[in-house]
Formats: sequence, structure tokens, C-alpha cells
Amino acid sequence: MEEKILSLIIPSYNAEAFLHKGLDSFLISEEARKKLEVWVISDGATDRTDEIAKSYVVQYPDTFHFFRKENGGHGSAINAGVKLVQGKFFKVIDADDWVDADGLETFIEELASCDSQAVISNYREYDIASRQYTARHTDLSNYHRTYKLAEIMDQWDRVHACMTFWGITYRTDFYREQNYKLLEGVFYEDQEYSTIPLSRAQRISFSEAYVYVYRLGDVNQSVSGENQVRRIGHLAKVIKALQAFESQTDRLSEGGGSYWKKKTSMVIVSFYQIALLVNKNRAQGERQADQLNCWLEKTSPMLLAAVRKKYRIFMLFHRIHMSERVYKVLVPPVLRLLRRMKVW
Repeated sequence: MEEKILSLIIPSYNAEAFLHKGLDSFLISEEARKKLEVWVISDGATDRTDEIAKSYVVQYPDTFHFFRKENGGHGSAINAGVKLVQGKFFKVIDADDWVDADGLETFIEELASCDSQAVISNYREYDIASRQYTARHTDLSNYHRTYKLAEIMDQWDRVHACMTFWGITYRTDFYREQNYKLLEGVFYEDQEYSTIPLSRAQRISFSEAYVYVYRLGDVNQSVSGENQVRRIGHLAKVIKALQAFESQTDRLSEGGGSYWKKKTSMVIVSFYQIALLVNKNRAQGERQADQLNCWLEKTSPMLLAAVRKKYRIFMLFHRIHMSERVYKVLVPPVLRLLRRMKVW
């Protein structure tokens, strides 16, 4: 059997409405599929998820594999999948998302000769309401070399859009050697996944291929406003897991600590946005933000200092009753301008 270059892990819980589309998107050319394996990890699904997944295993046994476990959440399914994959690299694709077939084939070809510990690829977002695609991509002058994290941090504005769950692919042996276990039973652990393991990488490559297609606009998603407010405690747990890694950052290679700090700060700022702009219970949101700041003051004054300016701005928006919708329209363009002027 030909060596598998890329393994895809598909965490799946009650995904019968979406799973066919995702699994069909992996049916690339027969020659390319010889280098691909797909692991559907059923996280205790109670609908037809298992039945659908098994039907692909029967039809394409050299490509598709199935594993069922007790329900433990998205992170638990990834943890289980990492133990099973045989590919040189692995990537996680959520069960309600899919891939660009042409991009996937190109990506597999690139990975075959790649020796980096992580590879960052482009992706697209698909809004189910507008049926519009939005491209998220990097903008580098040279895609044919490896980068160190220190170099990446120097070009952050050119790459940050893809330094995410949807853009990251890990070399399997590199990830396993870390023996890092993602939080289980919580949402937003994808922030852990894109932060802590990658902060240890010393060789990172970039691909111009568009691989992942991220489906947006479902009210049931964790990124919907109502769910963000309801699950803000999950985000707090993820922040605590990220902060706990601070004690290890002095052992990272150059740029690793800066990457961890940048990504962790961004998660904290997301917490402020949910508490102070998304949460319609204004008093509760203020308490949540204050509690987080008090905890940061005790555990990580460095992180608190890194986010203090943005906290004050969010508090200002909160006090003038700026809605999240208005914030998303007005503020990002202003911030981009300020960053270009190097005053933010």
C-alpha cells in the first residue's frame, strides 16, 4: 500500500445533514486518493452519522476509516483521531465543512516533499445565507521556503488570517511528540489547537492552495451570538489552558513566545467582545470582563498589559451602547488603518 501523505480527521456528532457533502469532497482523483486517508470520528452520535460514514468505508476502504467513541466533545474527537492516523501530515475538517477538491490535490502533492512541522494553507468561508465565498489567504513574497516563527511574527499582517484552525496542518510525528491533549467537553478548543502546538514549531511552510471551506451562518454554530454568550464559560476555560502554557514559553524557539502571546491575547479580546458587546445582559457582561481581568492580574500581568488597551476600548463601546453589528462595520477598517500607520 502506498504511503499516506495526508490524513483528515473528521470529528462528527449528529452530522447526518452535512456529512455527505464533506465526505464527497474528499473523493478526488484515484491517484491522489492513494496518498489520502480520512478518519471519521463519531463522538457518540445518535443520528445516522455512523451509518453514513460506514457506507463510505465500504465503498472506499483504502481511503475512509471509521471510529466510534463516547461523547466527549470536539477536542476529544481530535485527541482520538491523532492516535489513529497514519499520514505524514494530518488536518482536521469539521463534519459540517468540506474541502476544495482541486486545492486538496495540489496540497497533497506539496506535502509529499515537505519536511516542515506545520504547513499553513489558504481557505474560504462560505456564508449559507448569502451563498457567498470569502477568501482568506496569506500574502508572502516567497512560498518556496520554510519560515521560523520569528520571521512570521515580523510579517503578521500578511499571514494572520490563516494562522487558524482552518489553515493549519501539522506533521503527525511533530504533533504526537508533544503529547499535548486538547481540552475535552468544551467549545473553542480550536484556539488551543492553533496556538500551543504551533508555538513549538521551528520549520513552517506556506501553501497558496485553497483547501478548507468553512461554513458560516448557522445559528447552531458556536460562533453564533447566542451560543457565544451561553458558552462564554467554555472560552474562559480555554483562556486558562492557554495561560497555563506561559510557564513553558521561555523554552520555545525564537518567535514561539511572541506567537503564543499574540494568539492568546486575541482569544482574550474575543472574550471581551462577547461579554461587552454581544451579551445583552450588560451588567452580567461587565462582571464577566471584570472577573477575567482580576484573574489575569493574579496569574499573568504580562497578558493583562497586552490586552488592557483593547479592553478599555471595548468598555467604551459597551458604555455608549455600541452593538456588535455596528462594531463589525465601523471598527475593523479603522483598526487596519491605525495598524498601517503603526499607531495601534
